[in-house]
Amino acid sequence: MKFGILLAATSLLMATPALALTPAEAEAVVRVVEQLAAETGEGMVADAAEIFFDYDALGTNLVPAAGFDRASWTIAYDAVASGYMATIPQDEFNAIFEEPLARLAGSALPDDQKAMMREHMEGLIAEAQAAREQGMAHADVVRPLEDRLHTLFFGEFGE
Repeated sequence: MKFGILLAATSLLMATPALALTPAEAEAVVRVVEQLAAETGEGMVADAAEIFFDYDALGTNLVPAAGFDRASWTIAYDAVASGYMATIPQDEFNAIFEEPLARLAGSALPDDQKAMMREHMEGLIAEAQAAREQGMAHADVVRPLEDRLHTLFFGEFGE
């Protein structure tokens, strides 16, 4: 679900310092994630830097071969993820949340539960928007990789 992909844990992105991301680092992150996504069947999500790092450490060791240690991988991965989120036009970004909000509104839940869940979802959307805004610093660097990143975030893997 697109909503879950962008909201998976934007709190991690919020805590990541906005360090300069180089085009070479961005390309390396995308290349490694493409290879790991093909192997695992899992795409890129906002908070998965350490998951990919740990999986890679079990055998392929693509991350260190690309010149990253755990800390530098996490910083670069998070910059690429938030930078990609920043490249999504605002109207498309907003549309990602329309379906889950509509499903909630149309659910059979009691009104008090709907209100509580809507408040929670609005908080997550605000966090995603903040991460997106933080990613503006990296948007130009990741823009040439936008099509590949779209596939990594919203594509099908392992089929």
